[in-house]
Amino acid sequence: MLQIKTTNLTHTYTTGSNEAVLAVNGVSFSVVEGEFVGIIGHTGSGKTTLVQHLNGLLAPTSGKVFVGDYDMSEKKQRVRARKLVGMVFQYPEYQLFADTVISDVKFGLKQDKLPEEEQNRRAREALALVGLDPDLFAEKSPFDLSGGEKRRAALAGVLVMRPRFLVLDEPMAGLDPRGRKEILHVLEKLRADTGCAILMISHSMDDVARFATRILVMDKGRLVMDDTPQAVFARETELSAIGLSLPYSAVFCRLLRQRGMDAPNDICTTRALLAWLKGELSHA
Repeated sequence: MLQIKTTNLTHTYTTGSNEAVLAVNGVSFSVVEGEFVGIIGHTGSGKTTLVQHLNGLLAPTSGKVFVGDYDMSEKKQRVRARKLVGMVFQYPEYQLFADTVISDVKFGLKQDKLPEEEQNRRAREALALVGLDPDLFAEKSPFDLSGGEKRRAALAGVLVMRPRFLVLDEPMAGLDPRGRKEILHVLEKLRADTGCAILMISHSMDDVARFATRILVMDKGRLVMDDTPQAVFARETELSAIGLSLPYSAVFCRLLRQRGMDAPNDICTTRALLAWLKGELSHA
């Protein structure tokens, strides 16, 4: 099973100058295919700098990054590894440029010199994966799509390369509630259908609590927590000290405890909260 692994990863901007900034400091972790990893932390905690090392956009000041057996510090290996790691940044729809959706989606395949028929087949497959019916959307202009549809079309342009790791930096930024919900369900379906790993930076504690199987917490460039959502959000005092809040369901349980109820401190999703409340009511 493929994995991404970092060992003592450190990155300093403007090294050697008076304005040097230690953005990532000695971070070690690994992610295997099939995981959904949420990455949280206050602004400036090092989240984006960290993930930009995972496909070689940034090189470590010290430490190592491996994608499978590929050492990202070696140029030839880095080129091969990049095909395994797809990156989606904030507002990816701003990168849409072609006359039709399918032309935009298959653009990355042109470098591989695949036959046109194969390019079209894979582009249509990618559109279907993100919930855009290729028969309806392939020949549309990307600029005629809704905000959520543009975001999904841009995501298809990454998925067409068939990455085994999908790294997203605030993929729901700027979307309305419906668009956010659509993207999150697309990501979860992708993981189920393709077995790829998803690493998602998010400022929404509710999103990562609901969808992540594991959460990385960054603070001042360091990885300070790496655990399940239930275990991470049970550490309210530590999260509060670094400027992070709890999911709404965890806040609700805290309020119940303050009023004398024996509410669990490991509930962090609406589904878990409703299940607990149902159990309490059945014994009332």
